[in-house]
Amino acid sequence: MKYLRYCFIELKIILIRTPIALFFSIIFPLFMMMIIVGSTGNIEIGNGYYFIDKYVFIALGLGVLPTSLVSLPISIAVEKEIGAFERYVLFGINPIGIVLTKMFAHFIITFIQFVIVIFFGRVIFNLQLLPFDYFLSFIFHFSLCIILLLLMGVLLANIFNRVQVVQITGMFIMFLLLALTGGITDYSTLPEPIQKSMAYVPITYLMNDFYKIWFLETKILPKYLSLAIIYIVLFILFNLFVIYKKYKFLVIKKQKDFPINNFPHYKLNERR
Repeated sequence: MKYLRYCFIELKIILIRTPIALFFSIIFPLFMMMIIVGSTGNIEIGNGYYFIDKYVFIALGLGVLPTSLVSLPISIAVEKEIGAFERYVLFGINPIGIVLTKMFAHFIITFIQFVIVIFFGRVIFNLQLLPFDYFLSFIFHFSLCIILLLLMGVLLANIFNRVQVVQITGMFIMFLLLALTGGITDYSTLPEPIQKSMAYVPITYLMNDFYKIWFLETKILPKYLSLAIIYIVLFILFNLFVIYKKYKFLVIKKQKDFPINNFPHYKLNERR
């Protein structure tokens, strides 16, 4: 229950006390949708589908990337920098559990963004909706993409110790992915070597291939699923390796070796 309560606290922080995270996670994708789709006039692209039916996936990517690669790693890095993880252990709280609750909270944020984007696209631009079975397939594919990106964000926070470094690195990777997957420019105009390379990056499929599920062309994207599962396993292993190397206090058996003994001690008279 304590981790569930912490998850609600994290959601409150993101939605109420962190306006920048709220802006880039939810408002920015809607803003870009209004500009891009509105400026094109939401032209018909054939078979009863319109431009919004393809751009909606870019809007989702615009929300998922900053949430996973900037908001989440910064949230973890802040607590690392102030030594909160060591204090969690003192009170019998597993820091890994805290990281997982942060991941779950940001996972919920991305789905809130998903619902808002779909609702907004439907009401304003008459976005086509999916039959239930195709919708479940889309949710499954989309969830894997979110989990993968969240694990990447956790890895950034685990590797780097300073908040500023985590923020700059996360934003660099975010804008790089947006530029190379079609989030900022037309993916088809990118050089062929880049397109072939990005075919091995799962987020590319969210921007450019998920429409096949939305257009009822297929329920499954086999290559994407294979890549996503491989990346998820690799990121889990990388995170576990870094945690073992950098958070040895989680596996310390002797109390005398615990980092609390490295904290400064103040005598009562000195404090007075």
